[in-house]
Parts: sequence; C-alpha cells; structure tokens
Amino acid sequence: MSIRATLAVWAGKITTKILKLAGSGGTSLPGKVVLKLCPDILGCLAKNMKIICVTGTNGKTTTCHIIRDMLEANGNTVFGNDAGANLLGGVVAAFVSAASMGGRVDKDYALLECDEAALKSIVEHFGELDVTAVVTNVFRDQLDRYGEVLTTVNKIRFGLEQLPNVKLVLNADCSLTTSLNDLSHSEIYYYGVNGPLYEGTSSDISDAVYCIHCKHKYRYHYHTFGHLGGFYCDKCGYQRVTPNVALTKVVEWREQSSVVRMDVFGKTVEAEVMLPGGYNLYNALAAVTIASLIGLSQDKIIAVLGGLTTHFGRMEQVEYQGHKLNLVLVKNPAGFNEVLQFLIQQRPEGNIVFGLNDNYADGKDISWIYDVEFERLTEAASGAKHFYFTGKRAYDMQLRLKYADFDTTKFSVEKDYKKLITQLGQSGTGTFLVLSYTCMLEFRDKLSEFVPLKKYAQE
Repeated sequence: MSIRATLAVWAGKITTKILKLAGSGGTSLPGKVVLKLCPDILGCLAKNMKIICVTGTNGKTTTCHIIRDMLEANGNTVFGNDAGANLLGGVVAAFVSAASMGGRVDKDYALLECDEAALKSIVEHFGELDVTAVVTNVFRDQLDRYGEVLTTVNKIRFGLEQLPNVKLVLNADCSLTTSLNDLSHSEIYYYGVNGPLYEGTSSDISDAVYCIHCKHKYRYHYHTFGHLGGFYCDKCGYQRVTPNVALTKVVEWREQSSVVRMDVFGKTVEAEVMLPGGYNLYNALAAVTIASLIGLSQDKIIAVLGGLTTHFGRMEQVEYQGHKLNLVLVKNPAGFNEVLQFLIQQRPEGNIVFGLNDNYADGKDISWIYDVEFERLTEAASGAKHFYFTGKRAYDMQLRLKYADFDTTKFSVEKDYKKLITQLGQSGTGTFLVLSYTCMLEFRDKLSEFVPLKKYAQE
C-alpha cells in the first residue's frame, strides 16, 4: 500500500477518535477526510476481499444484519457499515475502521449497505474483485432526491455495470429489480414469495404499473404488497422468474415472528423467522440465498433465522415504565402500507404515535403520505387508547388521519420528544411509534435519556 494511502488511513482513524471523544455519532466525516487525501482508498483497502453489497429501496439494513449472522455462522469474519451510513463516505469510514494502522483489512467479507444513488461511486472501486450484489426492491422514495422508480433502477444499473464479474441476487417479485437480469453477468440468483402473504394486503401497485420493456399494463397471478408478486406482461412476455429461494407457505403468523416453509435450491426448509411483519420475510429470503451460495448448512440457516433480533427502529422493542414501546421506521408509501398491515394484524389497544419530519434524509416533499392507505387501519385501530403526532410535520400527519376518519377526540400533537416520552410512560399502556427516519433518530436520542439503549451512529 502506498504511503499516501497509509497516511489517509491514519487520518481517518484520528478523525474517528476525535469524534468519539467529542461525543459525536458521525460516521461519514472520517471517510470524507480519507477521500480528500486518497480518492482511490477503497481500491487499496478492498484488495483480496470478498464484497457483498446490498442496495434497493426497502430492507437494506435488516437484510445486511441477517446476512452478517449467516456469514458468522459459517465461520467467516465480516465487517460493514453497520450504522447505516450508506453513502461513499460512510463505506470508506467502515473500511478505515476495519483496517490496521498499516492499511490491511484482515476480514473475509466486507458487507456493505449501499444507497441506490451512491452505488456507482462505491462499487467502481472494486473492479475485478469477487462482488455479490443483492437488490432488494425499488419503490418510490424521496422523489426530490431519487426521482421516479425508473430513475432509481437506472442508477442501480449504472452501478452494477462497473462490475463485470458481479453475482446478482435479485427479488424475483419486483418487476423493476428483475429487469436488471439483462446485464451481462453469468451468475444471477432470485428469491421471492410464491403466493399472497396474507388476506387484506394493500392493492396499491402504482409504483410499477406498466411493463418496463413495452409499457403495456402488467397483470398479476397474485401480489404480496406494493407492486411485488406474480407479475406478467401478456404483450411482450416479460414475467416473474421462478426463484431459486422461495417462500412457499406461511405456516403460522406469530406476534413477533412467523413460521414459514421455503424451497431453497430445490430443498424444503421449515423455519421460524424471528422478525415481525411480512415484508421482513423478503429480507430473510435474500439472506438465505446468500447463505446457500456460501455453503451454509440447512440446520445453521434455520438456527440463524430462529435467533434473529430486531435492530434500530426496525420493529425494535424497548421496555419503558413496565410497558413496551415498539419503534417502527417508515419512509415511503409501500413500506408504510406494510406497517399498516402489521398494525391491522395487531389490532392495537394502546397508544399509536405517528412522527413525520421533512429533513433532507426524509425527503422534503411529504405529499407521499396521501399515497398511504390509512383508511385500511381506521377500523382495526378503533380500540387504540390515543393517537399522538410528533415531528416537524405533525399537523400534516394529524390532518391525513382526520381525512381517514380516525377518532379525532383521541388526537394530541406533542413535538417535544421529552414531554411525549413522559406522557407515554404515564399512559399505563404499550405504544407503537411509527416514525420517519430523522424523527426516529431524534426521538430515540431523547429516549436514551430515559432508558438505556444501544447507541447507533448517525449518517
């Protein structure tokens, strides 16, 4: 490694140390410092490593956590940008943190969550390395940053084109991600769900109504949520590919998990997935595909799925004043509709908090909340004790639920997170908190003053 690259690693480590001493959670700044000194640092640090990149709109963080558990169960060493800093600076910072002072990264795998728009700037440094890319799905998300879904899938495409030897793991149920199979790669694997997940799911398929190839309207044998499912075009023949790893049956829905039957490269596997919500099953299927490709045994796959835990804001449970706070991250209509489906199944009788910000990381345009089908929750949440609204756009969210015919006598707006937490503690019941990204960060930061929480660095 060159002297310049070594000095850049030192500078990154020193910056990280200073930030920690200052009490800052930033994870991108060290990477930005390193890039100023050595723009090709990723190419230097990633030599002789295996890389797994996870990109797509929803599910990146959870999928990465499950894949990490699979890799470690296989006896592999792994590092990644666990805090979710998924732009170039955050990925570089993760490499620098894992490197020795001499610039050597002694790990088997780099497991990287990659922002869709930043994918190209990250993977262009990996050249001929052994890279596997998981593409979870493509939905409308932060329109002011990503644009429409075709723009997003093309950004992912531009990134993958930098990797002539990449192995692709694609969501077979997403017509947008499946369209990436026309890239000139020899190894492509698919995962998906072979039927509807549950009754009463959202029927909204507005994100990808028309065939990406011929613009004819898709038809469906079934759909799971959003535009995912058994799509086909009866004009040009484009259709869902039979997945290598498929969920064939949900044997039982449980409060915080589900028992499922899967076809894994032709073998039947039954396991309990210790994560709530149907959308998390997609994340598990992606990880099972990776586990199968690295040769993890069936028994170990089942053991990992049965030992999963929730992570920051992803159905995370916190005990407070003798009751559970369930923290749920939302950021776009498709994901929010799936959270509503989860709440419908729970039929909550405690509090529900809706938090909405319009910071850059959330998307400045919050009109997307009118694409969320809150009306589906109105009856199921009629027994809830109280509805709280918080965040910069709390009144916008309150108005949206008023239009959805929720009981407004149960409404309260409280933008002061400390006061809100105190009120929730005094309410004598459990709470579901459905929060946008920066609202989640801010709320959780204040919650840590009331109860001990694991710290997560921020982008």
